[in-house]
Amino acid sequence: MRISKISLLALVILMSVSCVPAEKIVRHDFDSGYYKLKTPGAEPSRVYVNAINDSIDVYPVITEGKNEYPNTTSFKGISIIKIKKGDYFYRSCFINKSIDVDLTTVIMKYRPPQGGVPNQLSSNINASIYAGFRKDFYKAIPYLSPLHEETSYIRQIGIDAGIFAGIGITPINPTVTRNIVNQEYDGMVFQKGVAAFITFDNMSVGVAIGFDNLLDNNKTSWVYNQKPYLGLIIGISNF
Repeated sequence: MRISKISLLALVILMSVSCVPAEKIVRHDFDSGYYKLKTPGAEPSRVYVNAINDSIDVYPVITEGKNEYPNTTSFKGISIIKIKKGDYFYRSCFINKSIDVDLTTVIMKYRPPQGGVPNQLSSNINASIYAGFRKDFYKAIPYLSPLHEETSYIRQIGIDAGIFAGIGITPINPTVTRNIVNQEYDGMVFQKGVAAFITFDNMSVGVAIGFDNLLDNNKTSWVYNQKPYLGLIIGISNF
């Protein structure tokens, strides 16, 4: 089986990312770690957050060359749910950049007309490994409870872009093979492409531009082989 240069490149990049130390591939919850802090009326600053349950201790960061560490002699601590108007962290935003590695699936593929076959909208079983670069925004949002108590919660919004590669199935029949293949069966494809996601809390959805390679002898007859499609892609889980 021959693999195209694009397929080989996607596999190499994904394998390279998989070799990154585990501590460099972070989870996307609002956990302890280094962030950029943007507070209304103040210059953005680099901080270290120590998150314990619903409380946070925020330390300024001291940088020495390429090393950085929290300044434990100065910190601001507060319970997230008690952030109110006028507090230092009111409407503050913590920003984090990271490498993102996910298990994803393209739940819908739009294929433009090819070889006399009209445009198609398909949904078939598939799964891919996605690797990209991500930026998360954690913002303190004020909220008035039904008891008229002012409280806050952290809203997460994440954006990221990268590449994906994986395996899926696709229907093979006379229509999509210019009547060269008479039988009908589910063919296996190697899928790859680029994708961009937006995440709201635990929901991650995006768009993808992908290409499929049929992994059998009928690939030269399949009208969609190596032809671009537009897909709706979702994240299944983070590693």
